[in-house]
Amino acid sequence: MIKSMFQSSWLAVLAILCCVPCAFGQGSVGITLTSGGPYVMNGIYVGPYTGSVNGQSTQIICDDFKDDSFINESWTANVTNFSNLGSSSTPKWSSLNNSSTLYADAAWLASQMLLPANQNTTTEGYLAYALWSLFNPNGLAGLNSTQLAGVEGWLSAIPSGLTPSQFANFFIYTPNTSLPITCSGGPCPTIPPQEFFGFLPAPEGGSALLYLLLAAASCFGAFLIRSRRPAEGRGIA
Repeated sequence: MIKSMFQSSWLAVLAILCCVPCAFGQGSVGITLTSGGPYVMNGIYVGPYTGSVNGQSTQIICDDFKDDSFINESWTANVTNFSNLGSSSTPKWSSLNNSSTLYADAAWLASQMLLPANQNTTTEGYLAYALWSLFNPNGLAGLNSTQLAGVEGWLSAIPSGLTPSQFANFFIYTPNTSLPITCSGGPCPTIPPQEFFGFLPAPEGGSALLYLLLAAASCFGAFLIRSRRPAEGRGIA
């Protein structure tokens, strides 16, 4: 009986865990932009920026050269996990041809921005402008020839055949313009704010979601094993 209950419990938890990737990262979050970061190119903060996402301070990366965001700007964003791109998701650039591929390429560039070796003004600037140009080529208009060459170098370095599923630890925060957007509690110079990428740190060689699921499964397994021991002891006695 104990064994049967144990197996049934594991089947239940596995069924729940299998549903997590579909739901994880969907819904909405409250965002407040708190810092533009230390890196500036051509008078524009290139990121990564810092924002408060549902009260948690985290790095976020902008994919949007069309709009502007302001320090202490607050808004509600709809959240799309990269695993759900192309289904019912409606991020800002979803109407562009090959938008899923563009988002995957952008996520790769964003992942390079997070590497410690690339955290300097020049490299972060090239990466940011390369990312922005995927969705809005007009963003390159103000760059000089050296900067353009740097941007083109990163665009050429994007691996071919990337898919959104390779970036399951990335999220898209798309502003919900039907809800209030404020700057320090008052009106903003312009709206909407930009679209941003958020992310969970992913260990080398795997999705962060997989590691979260494994951790959850391990904790649940430990709990069940601990719960079994007194019953087994009584049976032996």
